[in-house]
Amino acid sequence: MTIKAILFDMDGVLIDARVWHFHALNDALAHFGFNISRESHLTTYDGLPTKIKLDMLSKTHHLPVGLHTLINS
Repeated sequence: MTIKAILFDMDGVLIDARVWHFHALNDALAHFGFNISRESHLTTYDGLPTKIKLDMLSKTHHLPVGLHTLINS
């Protein structure tokens, strides 16, 4: 069998998963009493990798760094 093509999504080219990511991240954050508003997600966090979002939340909202691995796994 010969591979004739490789297809991959470059963050929104094929599907827009931003809303799914927003809900999934908030579901994970809720377990620890944190939340990102829809407005904040769109204006501040949208398009950033989860690791960067968590780093920002640690700096601005005191999310414990030790939770990053649990939230982003």
